[in-house]
Amino acid sequence: MKSASSSLHGFMLNDGTVTKDGPKMCEEACKHYEEFFSESEIFRPHPYTDSPDLHWENFDEEIPLCTTEEVIDIVNSRKKKKSIDAHGLSNFTFNFLPLSYWSLLVEIFNHSFSEGMMPDRWKDSRMLLLAKKDPICNPGLTRPISLLDIFLKVNEKLFQTRFMNIVNRRGLLPDTQSGFRPKFRLQTRVLLFFEHISSLMANSSPVGTIFVDFRSAFDQLWFLGCIGKLKRMGIPRKYLIWIENWLMNRRAFIEIKGERSKWFRIRKGGPQGSIFTPLLFITYHSDLTETLNCCLSHHFADDLAAIMAGGIGLKYSLQCLELEKKLSSFFEDLEYYCTLTAQPINYNKTQALFSARAIGYPDIALKCGNNKIEWVKEIKYLGYVFTPKLGFSAMIQK
Repeated sequence: MKSASSSLHGFMLNDGTVTKDGPKMCEEACKHYEEFFSESEIFRPHPYTDSPDLHWENFDEEIPLCTTEEVIDIVNSRKKKKSIDAHGLSNFTFNFLPLSYWSLLVEIFNHSFSEGMMPDRWKDSRMLLLAKKDPICNPGLTRPISLLDIFLKVNEKLFQTRFMNIVNRRGLLPDTQSGFRPKFRLQTRVLLFFEHISSLMANSSPVGTIFVDFRSAFDQLWFLGCIGKLKRMGIPRKYLIWIENWLMNRRAFIEIKGERSKWFRIRKGGPQGSIFTPLLFITYHSDLTETLNCCLSHHFADDLAAIMAGGIGLKYSLQCLELEKKLSSFFEDLEYYCTLTAQPINYNKTQALFSARAIGYPDIALKCGNNKIEWVKEIKYLGYVFTPKLGFSAMIQK
């Protein structure tokens, strides 16, 4: 079988040499990702984990059990890919299961929901690496792809539909979040984003838009903080137990050129490739809009665009001063929130775009903590190119 990490040809080592040896590459990658997935550093006591418990009216709600028909429908809807998991199984395995096994699987899944547990072997991952840019790079410039257990994938899908029902009933996800939600389209988010900036510019207000890039967003999920925060959102106890068991005691090995590394523990982050990870991530960060109350925020999964403008009816110079204050307040709130949730910012990829009908642009220095944020003349957001005047020429030319 062709390796999924074929674009990765070698590693640049700390001493400047290059290795293309499979076992050596596995060793270097394992050292990097074992440290990368180490437990988040948290200042304690923390409000998510150490504040008094809240008990909601639905705290004892059970997870609905599944049926054989539901399980078969999910299995049939999955693409029969040839990629194998950590134990050498692929989705094709389901084509050869005896009929008697389906009732056994249903019992296992229902036991998982009622007791909040699952086999530890289901949480083993086979991790492949893709080079982000150059085929020869250091391990930090690779993207890990986790191939999850085929039975866990079905269990995740069953749980995801039930968890989404709870989230919708409690109204946890804001309308500003469009990623990984049914009936929330990317194109609608882009149109709303465009309309917000256009309307502010039509009122002759200078507009500053910050495009925030979170560093390895899904891979930074803080386990205990996530459970504690969900509990305060009113997620029932059985759901919390299942999620905690799903997150904890995970391990993986890295495979490069047919060679395998040793097993290592994963102590933060949701599994890449999991259908449930994105939903858990956006629920964990569902209060980000409330925290950043000085702006109009637009979210698509882990992409954040925050729009701020000077007040209407003021001189242009005063509008720019007001905008500068709002931008400063925004970065203070953002840095506080990211520290609280253990979600680091990628400052190098976080950028700002200034838009105004006026010709003269102010020289506003942007800093988030001790990190400088650059103003740009063009930016790509959700697949569309935006410029200061919101024209479409750059998009058409590309």
